[in-house]
Amino acid sequence: MKGIILASAALSLLLLSNVCLAQDVSIYPALNQQQVNVGDEISVKINIAQVSDLKGINILISFDNLKLEYESITKGVLIDNFVEDITPDPETSKTTGRMEYAAVLETPGPGIDSPGGTILNINFTARSPGEAWVRLDVNDVSLGDSIANAIPAAIDIDRRTIQIGQIFKLKQVFNYPNPAPDFQGNTTIRVEALALVDELEAKIYDISTELVKTIEYVDFDSNSAPVYEYVWDCKNEEGQDVANGTYILWLKVKMGSEEEYTTWKIAILR
Repeated sequence: MKGIILASAALSLLLLSNVCLAQDVSIYPALNQQQVNVGDEISVKINIAQVSDLKGINILISFDNLKLEYESITKGVLIDNFVEDITPDPETSKTTGRMEYAAVLETPGPGIDSPGGTILNINFTARSPGEAWVRLDVNDVSLGDSIANAIPAAIDIDRRTIQIGQIFKLKQVFNYPNPAPDFQGNTTIRVEALALVDELEAKIYDISTELVKTIEYVDFDSNSAPVYEYVWDCKNEEGQDVANGTYILWLKVKMGSEEEYTTWKIAILR
């Protein structure tokens, strides 16, 4: 039933999707925020107006994957009783900047009649500064009714833009597990900032202030920036296991001309 509704709807709607017909059905995205900072959550609603006998939906959304990272998608109140058929894959969405969602109302009888409401709520995280965008793909949005016919609709394909700024500030610095090490002899140092940083340097000292380990920016894993991680094998610069005790992690972070420093205590207990 799902495939019939959505496939038939998609075929018929290709010729009609950008024309507002007598039903005046329209689908459009809406932003909760238009100005955010790196690290903030961005909520996008996909709304529909003046729909009758809605039984199935298939929607594809494109977004700026260089500046936005897809986090989650939930059904809006309007389709709360629909059963999800296709949901976005986070890794695919991150790579392609596209996501597909499909759902159908499986209960017998007519579909939903509504003057309007929210179909989907989509959450992103702002990952880098600049102007980001989200939009609907006109040829990949289809609606189906209870007898598997397409519901013609006007699809608003204009980009919704978000201005992303950045505030330079460390959110938190810690290591895990603590006490260290884990069963593999390691502990992970995690640095969470509110923006992408230009420089990152860490030093580990023992309680007598003797330098034990230096960690450069390139040593940190920045794939999830502005979260940075470094796996320390609990050895000193000579490759020897450090003794049990308390060590001081000193950290320096820089963005542009601004610098911030912090410290953290690491406990070693084998």
